[in-house]
Amino acid sequence: MESCTTMSCPEGLFYTYDHFQQTNWNDNTCNLKGNPTPSERGFLLMNHWINNERDLPSEKNAKEFNTFDSLLKRFKLCKERLPSVVAVDFWDVGDVLSFVKEVNLNRGGGDTTAAEAIAHTQGK
Repeated sequence: MESCTTMSCPEGLFYTYDHFQQTNWNDNTCNLKGNPTPSERGFLLMNHWINNERDLPSEKNAKEFNTFDSLLKRFKLCKERLPSVVAVDFWDVGDVLSFVKEVNLNRGGGDTTAAEAIAHTQGK
């Protein structure tokens, strides 16, 4: 298993990669990064950002990538697993907070676009 002894773990999440599978960043797929065995990891981290041409965070890109529709489209691509965590650059740009709030409020179902995405990932 990957762990903080072999990889740099995010501050505050000890042995992160023993428990999280993650998607790639700098794309809009749900392809997994690293060890492709999602059944061994309890959580899915959806990395949702596009860096600029210098491979740095871009507020300009975040304005386009952090829209509700973009987040929903990416979320739906993760058919096999419901993302547990959404990581973005510039969380205060776009619709990130409203999207995550709606997903969290509708995990048990509901009649919204986020509930549709949840049902989609659960094969309903």
